[in-house]
Amino acid sequence: MTDPAGVNSERLGRIVEDAASEVYVFSAQDFRFRLVNRGARENLGYGIDELSKLTPWDLKPRISREEFLTLVAPLLARETERLDFETVHRRKDGTDYDVAVKLQLFDDGADAVFYAAIQDTTETKRIESELRETARRLDGILANTTMAVFLMDHRQHCVFMNRAAERLTGYAFHETLGRPLHDVIHHTRPDGSPYPLSECAIDRAFPERAGTQGEEVFVHKDGSFYPVAFTASPIHDGDAVIGTVIEARDVSEEKRNEETRRLLMHEVDHRSRNALSIVQSLARLTRADDIETYREVLAGRIGALARAQTSLASRRWEGGRLADVVREELEALCPKDVVDMQGPEVPLSPQQVQPISMLLHELATNANKYGACSSGGGRVSVTWSLDDAGVTLVWRESGGPPVTAPTRQGFGSSLKTNVVRQIHGTIRRQWEPTGLVVEVAFPL
Repeated sequence: MTDPAGVNSERLGRIVEDAASEVYVFSAQDFRFRLVNRGARENLGYGIDELSKLTPWDLKPRISREEFLTLVAPLLARETERLDFETVHRRKDGTDYDVAVKLQLFDDGADAVFYAAIQDTTETKRIESELRETARRLDGILANTTMAVFLMDHRQHCVFMNRAAERLTGYAFHETLGRPLHDVIHHTRPDGSPYPLSECAIDRAFPERAGTQGEEVFVHKDGSFYPVAFTASPIHDGDAVIGTVIEARDVSEEKRNEETRRLLMHEVDHRSRNALSIVQSLARLTRADDIETYREVLAGRIGALARAQTSLASRRWEGGRLADVVREELEALCPKDVVDMQGPEVPLSPQQVQPISMLLHELATNANKYGACSSGGGRVSVTWSLDDAGVTLVWRESGGPPVTAPTRQGFGSSLKTNVVRQIHGTIRRQWEPTGLVVEVAFPL
């Protein structure tokens, strides 16, 4: 008859020999290996005869004999039934690999042996290390990006916020954890009316299983509203949608810049039309005895208009300084050594710069042709003062040819009167024997 015990023993031996994990059996007396299966032998590079002369600590470069005996002492004392630990095995060729060990003691009363089932974890640890490194890099990216990133689970509850999201919303992550994000930062419209979750474009990405993007208005922790540009994308696990990732950024500055550009373009368009209208008027109303004189006078007046436009543009159309306007017009037509100018700091509005430039241009042109700047020895003094009523500017010529009051009013005089009217001012002219004196008063 066949011995059932022998058959079962042989079958068990084959199972152990072909096991996927490494199997070791060693004596509890001398700790010599009694059995090492094929997987272990192939991984270690040792034959069975070589292994029979070795002990467990011979394969473990990081554990000494004393440390190993201390490790297995609880098993020998029957204080525990199994030990689970991780260590390193060294192959015959000197290379090492990581292992996870499950160690048990079998004692039938005659010959106690240790049974060790060992799993090579080198590849697992490598993958875990790569995953940790990937997670570290991802954490670094999420922590340092200026884009706010939120993660919501299948309930639309917030499960992650990066630092940029905390700065954007004013909430710390722990204040939003486990709460519907919509209820925290998107619950109310700017007009104060409730914003139902069912109408929210951001949260629509989850039930509709489709990415969406656009602009919305968030509510800051302090209660203020601010516009954001967002992208919401469903997170897929196979065919199932398990959450939503949301990226958002504050576009308040972009909105302000856009509005500023719009207003600037409108202002440029308005001022361009106004400047062209003035040029058309100058071209139509300028009078001269011949074409060359006409060109000269018209070019001078257009030049004064251009200088006013340039001065305004350099200050972003926010106005100007009276001293700058006076200096630019005098330097354009009168020698510097015959000009005196003095007065306090006076800011001008954008609506005042152009008329005052045109007025000073006409006065300087007249002085250059007929007055103090037309011959040697003449001087021009421009002074201004400031009081509660506004500004008083005095143009005074001296040392030039004798002057007399004109018998008729030309276009230059009409222009002076009109531009003074634009600044809601008054003008007074005196043809004194020493030279022309013009006093202009206007409010600020």
